[in-house]
Amino acid sequence: MDLRRRFAGWMKHVSVDAPQNRRNALMLQTILAIVGTAALAMAIGSFATAETAGRNETWVAMAISTYAWLCFHLSRKGLYRLSASLTVIGSLQLIGTSYYIYGLQAQPGLLMIHLMPLLFAGLLLGRAAVWWTTLANAIVLAIGAWSDMQHAANTAATSEILPNLLLSGMNFLVLAVILDRLIRSSQRAIERSRELDAACRDLKREIEEKERAYARLLQTQRMEAIGRLSAGAAHDFNNILNVIVGLATASHPRDTSAVLPQIHRAAQRGTVVTRRLLSFSRMQSRQTSVFDLAEAIDEMRTLILPMLHRGIRASLDMPPPGLLIETDRDELELALLNIVGNACDAMPRGGRFSMSAHAVDDKVLIRMEDTGEGMSPEVLANLFEPFFTTKPKGEGTGIGMTIVHRFVTESRGELKVQSSPGQGTRVDLLLPRVQTVSSRRRRDDAVAVGAGDTR
Repeated sequence: MDLRRRFAGWMKHVSVDAPQNRRNALMLQTILAIVGTAALAMAIGSFATAETAGRNETWVAMAISTYAWLCFHLSRKGLYRLSASLTVIGSLQLIGTSYYIYGLQAQPGLLMIHLMPLLFAGLLLGRAAVWWTTLANAIVLAIGAWSDMQHAANTAATSEILPNLLLSGMNFLVLAVILDRLIRSSQRAIERSRELDAACRDLKREIEEKERAYARLLQTQRMEAIGRLSAGAAHDFNNILNVIVGLATASHPRDTSAVLPQIHRAAQRGTVVTRRLLSFSRMQSRQTSVFDLAEAIDEMRTLILPMLHRGIRASLDMPPPGLLIETDRDELELALLNIVGNACDAMPRGGRFSMSAHAVDDKVLIRMEDTGEGMSPEVLANLFEPFFTTKPKGEGTGIGMTIVHRFVTESRGELKVQSSPGQGTRVDLLLPRVQTVSSRRRRDDAVAVGAGDTR
């Protein structure tokens, strides 16, 4: 079993580059090995049994075996086309010798062995070899017809030579045409396969190039985002530092008790900017707590009102006490300050701004409205996209509303924005409400009463 596997592996190892020629070379070597072995066995058998006068068959068989193994050796050395050509030529010589000795009429029709040279030429060498072999077959048939004429005993036998010659030639011609068409179709299929392989390689190369270009684009976008973010942060920090430096280096020092609170507020603004960046990059964990919304908005009044310039009339409706929500209080303040800042920027020539809060079922609605310039549908559709801004360069980072949207989403709330050009903007923040014991009891009583009325 191991010896057979080694022999099969040795046979398959052919020194031919083209895959199709490699398969044909393996087939050719197999046929040559069989012919060479069979001819050698016939030569040995004939030598052992035949008398001295009949030793010609022994030498013919030995010549055929030697020729077959020579072609086999050439194929193993990588000379595939030479081996195939010699195989076809040798087959034609054997058939020509048979026709010369026995004639055309002595052959029982077209034997398979007579067709082997033409088949080998078509399968192993191509279309040109088919027609050259067909021409050689015509010469061989003519030799057979000439032999018949030499051995014709009467006129009737002579008259049958030409029809036999034409019939045999027609058979070879039909077979040659069929092989030619088959080879041409096979070549077209192979060429199409190569074209498809080349197209696949080109497509793969284009995909790889597009992936590299996409990676470069992402890197460029990241760098652009970092540039925008750093520019906005630098702008905000520069304003804060100018305030602190101005207060610290005043030519007429003020009372320390009055200067320090202002520096403290400026530093707090820097903290807000830092927290905005941390919130955007998600590097900061949220610290949720339950607190009264009325108290939080009341404390923010001192931050909101100074942000609105004198041309803006502000209306802050305080919610009733006891309206509890659970979220990150600092993040809520930062979100409200972002919305107020956008409203202020939308009303450069003045207008009205209002803020209100009240309970809606199991949620708390914080509504902020302005009478500013409003937003077009295109701007509104991209409102929450990172770094999207309509402000001039250096005056906005484009991350404010992104932070607001992320905060509301992570707080299990809803954010609704309505706006149109020239009609102002309304922003609704819906946050989950924390039910107190008394409010839950009143709700349960109302449900029970409603159920009693139904019955």
